[in-house]
Amino acid sequence: MKNKYVNRSKISEAKFRQLIRYFSLDLTAIQITELIGLNRNTVNRYLTEIRKKILTYSSAISPLTEVNISCLDTSNFDSLCVLIREMDGQIYTETIPKEVAWNPDNTLKNEDLQKTGYDLVIDFETGKQFFLKENSIGSENHQRMKINRIESFWGNAKSRLAKFKGMHSSTLKYHVKECEFRFNNRNKDLYQLLLKILRNDPLF
Repeated sequence: MKNKYVNRSKISEAKFRQLIRYFSLDLTAIQITELIGLNRNTVNRYLTEIRKKILTYSSAISPLTEVNISCLDTSNFDSLCVLIREMDGQIYTETIPKEVAWNPDNTLKNEDLQKTGYDLVIDFETGKQFFLKENSIGSENHQRMKINRIESFWGNAKSRLAKFKGMHSSTLKYHVKECEFRFNNRNKDLYQLLLKILRNDPLF
């Protein structure tokens, strides 16, 4: 079926546009299923792939150094941390295994993390936070604005993530990147932006 946003699509382009519109409005998979009449598994599959494209897009434009976790088998980690950086009003995130951020005695491996350029590390399971102070430069007012934007982002992100009860750790990174994407583009038409992204990089 012809669909310039999806390779080998089994749904029409018009139906897919509907799905994107409701996704951009932050509706749940259940709500989208009811509104457009697709199978729940089909909707979930498309939403997962859309979030993967958002992660690819957001990672490509991030100015920060990727945290090196190549030496670890991340498939065995259930406890994760979120790294957050505020820069020029934008938020950048990365999700890493807890073991990358914290030593066995529960102290932070901050020397390595500071090199990545992030401002804050959050233990997703416990909510424990640690500001990487060496990255915090500038006036007191500048720092307060930076902290306020980070807190605003994370407050919104926690509210969004709470909707996905029982979310597996393997999908957390996609949802966190989606939160970042929505926050950074909150003043844009997400529907049109997502269509543009997917025209350039179709699903599947």
